[in-house]
Amino acid sequence: MYQSTIRIAGSKVIYFDPVCIEGEPKDADIVFITHTHGDHFSIPDIKNVLKDDGTLVITMDGVEAAKAEGFKNVLGVTPTKDYTIDGIKVKTVPAYNTNKDFHLKSSGWVGYIADLNNTLYYMAGDTDVIPEMKGIKADVAFLPIGGTYTMTAKEAASAANIIKPLVAVPIHFVDVVGTWDDATTFVKSLDSSIKGAILKKR
Repeated sequence: MYQSTIRIAGSKVIYFDPVCIEGEPKDADIVFITHTHGDHFSIPDIKNVLKDDGTLVITMDGVEAAKAEGFKNVLGVTPTKDYTIDGIKVKTVPAYNTNKDFHLKSSGWVGYIADLNNTLYYMAGDTDVIPEMKGIKADVAFLPIGGTYTMTAKEAASAANIIKPLVAVPIHFVDVVGTWDDATTFVKSLDSSIKGAILKKR
């Protein structure tokens, strides 16, 4: 798992922000892109994972670039909307910085809540702790912890403690910014009702 890349297999196979994919699995029914920074939006990696008839879901600022690369099924999304994509119910959540300018709210970038096999997965995207998190319901939450561009580990744990998922997973660390110690800090800072799971391998 590089940076924020997540693959979930259920009734459909979905990826969030595929980057540095090994091989060409071509197994994705849906690829979700949270925003258009290069460590989240990689055309070659999307081509490596997306089925020929799969759907690419991306923020509006990436739609034309995706279509120009030959993707046929491209859905542009905006924050705070409900969608049904290939039978999967999806909500978009704003993703933005509150005390820095790397991810502006005005950019319209998103996190996703995807309902797959009766489990709600929240991919936060690049964000700080934001008021909209109070309304999120999720069973599994993937939260950035690296600091600098996103929340710190302790801030991300506070976000998890607001959302109260069953499982919280740290992402967006080691590969660009953030450390293994940040991941440990994140897990240790979670409420006792939340299981922390570190998916990256050293």
